[in-house]
Amino acid sequence: MPIYTRETLQTQKLPWIDIDDFEFFVLGRTPGHARPAANGGPANGHTPFWGTYQLAPDPTFRELKPTTPRERVIVLHGEVSVESELGRFTLKRRDFVEIPQSGARVTNTGTSSAELARIAGHWTQVIRNEICLFRPDKPCDYHFHDGDEYWMVFRGHFTLDYDGNKYDMRPGLMMAAGMGFEHGSVNPEEHFEAVVMAMGLEGQKRDGHLNRDMHGAPVKNRDVPESATLAFRQTERQAASASV
Repeated sequence: MPIYTRETLQTQKLPWIDIDDFEFFVLGRTPGHARPAANGGPANGHTPFWGTYQLAPDPTFRELKPTTPRERVIVLHGEVSVESELGRFTLKRRDFVEIPQSGARVTNTGTSSAELARIAGHWTQVIRNEICLFRPDKPCDYHFHDGDEYWMVFRGHFTLDYDGNKYDMRPGLMMAAGMGFEHGSVNPEEHFEAVVMAMGLEGQKRDGHLNRDMHGAPVKNRDVPESATLAFRQTERQAASASV
């Protein structure tokens, strides 16, 4: 199917999909970033945690060990350091790094919580790794690519236009747009953000957004049977019923 959760990637993935798993996680900030002022109150009004969060604060670091041929971490918000056999790197929003098979330690080094994405798979080439941001006054045009593309949504709810169909998107869903499959969000209901990975170019190997008026009819070279689309809608209906 063209839309996946982490769970359905394990059970219903089409053969051409390069992504095996994805997740979003948070690293908390250290108490040292909010040392008490002389009067005992928080310095500059900042505290390391508050409310019930203080009973179980987020960890400030995470050890990662790939279980797939490729794995990368992308910073969505904040600042982190990554230590591995390749050295030590500081990463900020939009930065990413491939995790070696020997593993790596990711630590929050910023003054706020850090939000990250971990994406695992078996791709051979990624020509673009970005964070897209669209909103009602800046929608995403209906377009296609000479290669596969994936959106992993981490913020916002919106309607996805995909190959003549519409899908309700939310954080935790991944869109897999095979080469030549038109997609976009021409009327997004709210601000949304997603990690975007564009894979190697094929066919005419034209980079960027392509559309019918300027580039002609798209050429599809991936199989997305109707049964796959129906499977996604059934999965979403079951999830909605379970939440009631």
